Amino acid sequence: MDLLRHPTLIRVCQIATGVLFAFAGLAKVGDPASFAAQVHNFRLVPVALENLVAMTLPWVEIVTALALVLGLRARAAAWLATASMAAFTVAVVLALVRGLDIECGCFGTADASRVGVMKVLQNVGFLAVAWVASLRAR
Repeated sequence: MDLLRHPTLIRVCQIATGVLFAFAGLAKVGDPASFAAQVHNFRLVPVALENLVAMTLPWVEIVTALALVLGLRARAAAWLATASMAAFTVAVVLALVRGLDIECGCFGTADASRVGVMKVLQNVGFLAVAWVASLRAR
């Protein structure tokens, strides 16, 4: 556990998570209509809120990314990224369990990856990196 709290490892995980969130947010922010359709496909958000989610989530990801990469309130941003990754992972698992054959929407229309076991494993990996980014350095 001591290695996980090494300041260099934590900083590398913060930057890696920040880059991931920047890419995800920037890929979605330019086409909120397409992202709203992807949000709709998961059937987890009330229809009345789908457009709001599609317009705000990319900006939350971008602000989180900036905080992580620049090291401004990075630990708080890492906790937000960890919570986000946990929610995204749950959404993918629920879609998988319900048998939905949909694109994950993780990177907007820039990535056509589909919901499946590999996406769950990928998300769990990203979740682990975000969690390490949120640790307090020793």
